[in-house]
Amino acid sequence: MKPTKPRYRSLLSVIVIVLLALPSTVTANRKDELLRQTMADIALLNSQMAQRKTDADGIRDALSVHLEEIKTEARHIWQENGINTEADALKNPRLLYDLMLMAEIQAYIDRYTQKIDNYRVACDRLSYLYQQADDDLKIVSTLSGMKIDALISQSEKILDGYLPEAQTLFIQPDKLIIQTPEKIWRALRSRK
Repeated sequence: MKPTKPRYRSLLSVIVIVLLALPSTVTANRKDELLRQTMADIALLNSQMAQRKTDADGIRDALSVHLEEIKTEARHIWQENGINTEADALKNPRLLYDLMLMAEIQAYIDRYTQKIDNYRVACDRLSYLYQQADDDLKIVSTLSGMKIDALISQSEKILDGYLPEAQTLFIQPDKLIIQTPEKIWRALRSRK
């Protein structure tokens, strides 16, 4: 039996609509895959940044313990030797060395504290970005390609910005701000 003209037109219309929709379906699936890959990259980087933060916390805590030990030693030296003035403290080689060491350790503690704050902000931003991508993925069928492209582009910029810090925890000694022994002495004396 030969199809009638109206039936033939409706079948042809369906085929044309399917063929026209096919490229957008393929494009949507590709964008869906790109978004899923971006989310995986965000999750991995967030995990690495959280690990660097944990590492920095541990190092800072160990430095703080060591700093307290040196402060105790310095107090013992000045009390044992009857040192009451800054000039006398700076003349005692062991006390001067302890003051310089305390200044350097404090500079490292301060720098690790900055790093920890940076890692915390990075993890918060990455978590927000991941949630935004997850929300967009849930409604990907209604999103325009431009919005997904913009989100992927934004994600890549943020990932590229944090990626170097996620690899290793590194402090540049030449960029530390180290206080003078005199300043450390005054601070130590004021906290007897």
